[in-house]
Amino acid sequence: MKVDIFRIDDFIDANKCKEVTNPIFFDFSGQPTPDGLFSYNIFGYSDEERKNIFAYIDLQGHYIHPLCYLILIKKMGSLGKVVLGEKYAVIADKKIKIVPPDFNGAETGIDFLYDHFEEIDWINELEEDEIDSLDKKTRLKFIKSLKKDEFFVTKWLVLPPFYRAESSTNRSMGDDINKLYKELISKVRSSNLGFSFDVFSSETKLRIQNILKDLYLSTTAPISGKHLNLDDGTLKGTGKTSMLRKHLIAKNVDWSASSVITAPVNSDANKPEDKPVPFGYSCFPLAILLSMFQPFYLGYCSDFLESLLAKFANEYINEIQQIDIGQFNSEEIEKLIKRFIKDPQNRFEPIKFKYKNKSGVLVEKVFVMYEYKNREDAEKGVNYFKHPLTLTEMLYFASLQVLSDKHVFTTRFPIESLQSIYPSRIKILTTRKTKAIYFTMGANSTPIYYDDRFPTIPGSPGARDIDTEFYDVTLIGNQYIAPMGADYDGDMVYMRAVFSKEANDEADRLIWAKSNYFTPKGELSRGVAKIGKDAILGLFELTKEME
Repeated sequence: MKVDIFRIDDFIDANKCKEVTNPIFFDFSGQPTPDGLFSYNIFGYSDEERKNIFAYIDLQGHYIHPLCYLILIKKMGSLGKVVLGEKYAVIADKKIKIVPPDFNGAETGIDFLYDHFEEIDWINELEEDEIDSLDKKTRLKFIKSLKKDEFFVTKWLVLPPFYRAESSTNRSMGDDINKLYKELISKVRSSNLGFSFDVFSSETKLRIQNILKDLYLSTTAPISGKHLNLDDGTLKGTGKTSMLRKHLIAKNVDWSASSVITAPVNSDANKPEDKPVPFGYSCFPLAILLSMFQPFYLGYCSDFLESLLAKFANEYINEIQQIDIGQFNSEEIEKLIKRFIKDPQNRFEPIKFKYKNKSGVLVEKVFVMYEYKNREDAEKGVNYFKHPLTLTEMLYFASLQVLSDKHVFTTRFPIESLQSIYPSRIKILTTRKTKAIYFTMGANSTPIYYDDRFPTIPGSPGARDIDTEFYDVTLIGNQYIAPMGADYDGDMVYMRAVFSKEANDEADRLIWAKSNYFTPKGELSRGVAKIGKDAILGLFELTKEME
């Protein structure tokens, strides 16, 4: 993939954009001016047109592209001051040399760079070897790679009206972005009135350059963009909320989460099925799974607790005057889930319920769980660990049922290829130490077996404090790392839950699609040699899975 600077002239030609020339938004009748920023002639009438049609403002001169301008004034020291007209310079041996204002041939401002741009050698091989700063090398190499018509712009795009809503009570001014467009048109007009004084011309040109910078920051800059406040006539940045970041990059999607990734421990695995994260799976912390699949948990936990209450009411019918079987409604379950996610200290709190006894006294009670090491003890009802049913255990029961057929799409930004996003089945991460158990819920219950991933509860025989700590990172198989361009040094991924049966069936199919483990050239992409021994691991897994 090649990333290049955006050519505004090419965009205007390709889309036949029309020019906006009038800083006045609306006429006396309240209709958009024909050549203004909300013109029906320029942007169309329908919602579809006003969402997609761009226009442009002719700057009537050459100005530095805002991205380059920001590099110059913020990162290039004295050169930035030359652009701002605060210092003077000449070109000597293809380099910019700062000189006194009275030096023969000294120049300053934006025009100095434009007039001499092609004479400047921004960086050569010798200088590159001498520069220690990687950031400085990158800046100079970037500027050197640009052609003159890329470094400078003569036009600036106007966003479709839909993205700068006509919602202001003061319709003559509009919102902050519209104010910038309005001022840009006005300043361009004034720069062409024919003033003979260079000082006025230079100040106007610098003001236009700064308006372009502010428009860039408030609309398209994805990282350092700012919401600009012009109500008092001055520019004030109030945070990194450019239009692109606010409406696209920083868009929050329901039932999604972000997490740090780390490497699974594979040293104890003698065969693929023993690996903690087999191919096609990822291990997600329980708290993250709760936030992504919450609607499914609400339904399961409500039914689960209702059945336990019904069983309790039947077993202790002679002690109960009144019990609300529906006391664990979806609202109460949601509170329990939020408490688990936000308050790790109380994840092992007992699940309590209430009823009135025969004397009319309100009693609070807990569900009791009997935990055994093997089936024989469970069947005989001996050698058990008795404790209240905790929130962690109930949510683990729910996870096994809710997530058995679910998938998660994991993304690492920036998205550079198809394999920057991959679907996976789910394995659940709970406590640091897990175990295999048999258990019953109350007397006369059939023992239920859980494999060696059951969470460790405080007070369990032989349990240490560290054993009951929770995972808070996602474990991703080594085979996925290289295609995503990731590593295990604190990289983060973005995850989205898959809800519908059709979508989960499609995700499962994509896991085994050829595009998921081969490149377009037919080379194996999972476990490639870039990450050394992981290549062997990747081939080992895929060979087993495809037998």
